[in-house]
Formats: sequence, structure tokens, C-alpha cells
Amino acid sequence: MDFNYRYNLVDTDKQTLRELLVSTGFFYDYEIQVAIELVETTLEKGEASSGYQFIIAEDNDKILGFSCFGATPCTKDSYDIYWIAVNKDMINKGIGGQILFHTEEKIYKNGGRHIWVETSSRAIYVPTREFYRKKGYEIKARLPDFYGPGDNKVIFLKKCL
Repeated sequence: MDFNYRYNLVDTDKQTLRELLVSTGFFYDYEIQVAIELVETTLEKGEASSGYQFIIAEDNDKILGFSCFGATPCTKDSYDIYWIAVNKDMINKGIGGQILFHTEEKIYKNGGRHIWVETSSRAIYVPTREFYRKKGYEIKARLPDFYGPGDNKVIFLKKCL
């Protein structure tokens, strides 16, 4: 499947990305609100001031998925990937992997050498954790009960040296 990438946000992305995140069935309402706050902050302040960058995959102006990432404050060459999400109808079609590839490429071009990703230990995230493992990420830590009772934070790292 061929699609385009866009590296800038537009006002209509707030609603479209909210709908995409809801469509996945993965995220709590408060998590979706945080993602939209990152969109709003980036629209208001710009990438440089907000510290957040977005990559949006589109096909005929329909958003298929996106990533949000940024340099980790107080580090020399670490980046955090805050969000990768793919429209529910497009999951398992390779779009997430392509978005991740473009995200890693941009991070590397920006001088990033350590990419950190965190996710939940809930059962619904088993495919997400496997996705990162297959893409070369290693689990470096588990923080027990971080998100709630029995819901650990799983922290992955990929070195791009």
C-alpha cells in the first residue's frame, strides 16, 4: 500500500487523531486526552518550542496512523517515542512498522542514538510488545503497578549507533 507522510500538524488533526485513538480500543480516555494535549501544544508553540514532533501517514487525506516523539529532556542523545497508533481498520498491514521506521530515521538524523518506548503490561498490549521486540527493541525495565494494580510499565530501548 502506498501512502504519504506528513511532518506538520493542522488544526483538523485534533479531532481526526482523537477518533483514530478511540478506534484502536487500546487507550483510556485520559490517555487520549494527553495525546490531544500534545497535538494542541505543538500546534500552539511549534515543534521546536513544544519538544514534540509528529509523523502522520495518510492515504488520500485519510490519516492511517501517526507517531509522536521528542528528545528526552536532560539527555545527550536519547529520544522518547510517546505514541504510535494506527487506525483500527489498518492494523496488521505494515503501516505501524513503516511509521516506526520513518520515526527512527528522523530521530537518527536529529542526532538521537537511544530510543526509549514505554507501554503497558496489560494483555491487550501483547502484540504491541511483540511489535517492538521484532523491530529490535529490548525490554530494559518493568515498573510494577505503575499504571494501576497489576498494570506494569514496560520500558524498551533501541540503540541506533
